[in-house]
Amino acid sequence: MTIRLFTYTLLAVSLFFTGCKEQTTTPAKNTTAQSKRPNIIFIMDDQHRWDALGIVDSIIKTPTLDSLAKNGVFFREAVCQAPMCVPSRNSIMFGLYPNQTGVYRNSGGVADSLLPGKTMAQYFKDSGYETAGFGKTHWGRYKTDTRGFETRYTSEIPEKGGKSMAELNPEAKARYDAEVAAMGPGEENNLGYLGFTSKLPESEHRDGWITDRALEYIEKREDERPLFFYLSYMKPHAGHNVPEGYEDLYDLDEITYAQQPPWDEDYSPHAKGVNRRDLYEEYWKNATDEDWKLMTMRYYANVTWIDDMMGRTLRALRKKGLLDNAIIVYTSDHGEMLGEHYYRFNKYNLYESSVRVPLILAGNALPEAVQKGSVSKRPTENVDILPTLLELAGIPQNKPLPGSNLLKEATKPASFSALHEREGEAAFMWRTENHKLILVLERKDKTSAYSRDAIITGEFYNLAEDPREWNDLYGKASVTELQERYTDQLLTFLQQMKP
Repeated sequence: MTIRLFTYTLLAVSLFFTGCKEQTTTPAKNTTAQSKRPNIIFIMDDQHRWDALGIVDSIIKTPTLDSLAKNGVFFREAVCQAPMCVPSRNSIMFGLYPNQTGVYRNSGGVADSLLPGKTMAQYFKDSGYETAGFGKTHWGRYKTDTRGFETRYTSEIPEKGGKSMAELNPEAKARYDAEVAAMGPGEENNLGYLGFTSKLPESEHRDGWITDRALEYIEKREDERPLFFYLSYMKPHAGHNVPEGYEDLYDLDEITYAQQPPWDEDYSPHAKGVNRRDLYEEYWKNATDEDWKLMTMRYYANVTWIDDMMGRTLRALRKKGLLDNAIIVYTSDHGEMLGEHYYRFNKYNLYESSVRVPLILAGNALPEAVQKGSVSKRPTENVDILPTLLELAGIPQNKPLPGSNLLKEATKPASFSALHEREGEAAFMWRTENHKLILVLERKDKTSAYSRDAIITGEFYNLAEDPREWNDLYGKASVTELQERYTDQLLTFLQQMKP
C-alpha cells in the first residue's frame, strides 16, 4: 500500500465521524437561503455491483462509501430501471421509467426539443440553485446541450455549452485512448476485463481528469446560491486498467470469483443471445484460475480507485463548508455480472448482479428522524432518487413523478426494471427481497397497454433460497399462487404507467 493510499483510507473512514455534524472550518460565503436549503451532492459511477462495497464484502476497500453508509441509509434492495447506461441514466435524471422516456436501449436517446420532462439539474437550476456537473451523463445518440448545468465538464461525450477532456487536454486524451485501444469498443473485450496496471498517471485517465476539474471548481467557487453538484465516473466499468497502487491493496489469494451453474449451455429465457456470448464464453471457459482472480481483483481495484477520488472530492467540499448543510446521494447506473450465470459479463439482463445497484443517502441535512447507519430493505428504485431530493429541497414536481420519497413509507409492493434488447420482445422484472418474476412479452409502444395475451414466457426465482438464480421455478406448482399474484401486480403496474 502506498503512503498516499494508506493516508486516504484513514481520512475517508473518519470523513463523516469528524466533520459533518458540526462546522469545523470557515465556510464559503453564505446567505439565508443557502443556510436553509441544503446543498445536493449527487455522486454516481458506472457498472458498480450492489455488493462491491466494504459494508457488504469486507474484502473490498471502499472506506468513503462505507463511511457514507454508516452515517446515512444504505438501500440494500435498490435496482436500476434498465440494466444498461443510456436508458438507466435517462431514468435517473428525468425520474421516469424507460416506458415513459421512450429510451429503451443504448442506441436510443431523446433530442433536446423532445424532452419528456425536466432533468434533475434543470429542476435545481430553476429553483435558484447553482448547478455544476462533472463527468458522464450518456444521454444517448443525440448531441445534447448541458440540460440544466451551468458549469459542465465531460471526459468522453461532449455537450453543447460544456467543456471536454478532448478539447482542453487532447494530448492526455490521446495517450489514454492509445493505452486502451486493444481493449476494443467500450473497453470491454476479454483483455478489457482481464486488464492490466496502467502506465499513465491518474490525471491522464478520464475519471482522474474529471476529479481534477471538480476539485479546481470547488476550490475557486464563490457563488452564494445553494449548490447542486453532480459527479459521475466512467469506472469501475471495464477496462480494468487501474492506475498504479490500487491493486496493491488486494491479496490475490483472498479473491474469489464467479461460480458457474451446473449447465451445459446458457439458460436465460429473457436475455438469451444478447450478451456477446461468442466474445466471452469460450475465452473464460479456458481461462486460468489466476486470470479469473486477476479480472475480479482489478474490478475491485477500480472500485477502490473511484472510492478514493470520491473521498478527495467530499473532503474538498467539506473544507469549503459545502457539507455543513447537505444531502449526499450515491448510486450507480447498473451492475456487472463478472462472469456469473454461465460466463456472462457486463449487464443486459435482469439477474441480480446486473439489475441491483448500490444506493446510499447521507448528509447532515437528512431529517432528524432518519436513523443513521440503517439498512433499508424496502423495494427501492433509482427513479425514487429525484422525488426524494426534490422534497428534501422543498422543490415541487413539475408533473407527478412515478417514484416515491425514499425516506417515507414505501408505496409499491415490489421494484420494477425493464429490458428491451431482443427484437419484438420486452422483458419486465417484478422483484421483492425474497422473490423475482421476469415476464417476456410481445413488445408494445409506450402508449399501448400490456396484457396476459402478450406473455411469451417467464422466469421465477426464490431469491432467499436461490440467490444465484440457477433454479427457475416459472410454472411450477410450488409457486403458482405467488407467480399469479406477481403477474397481476406487474401487468397492473404496466397498464397504469403513463407516458
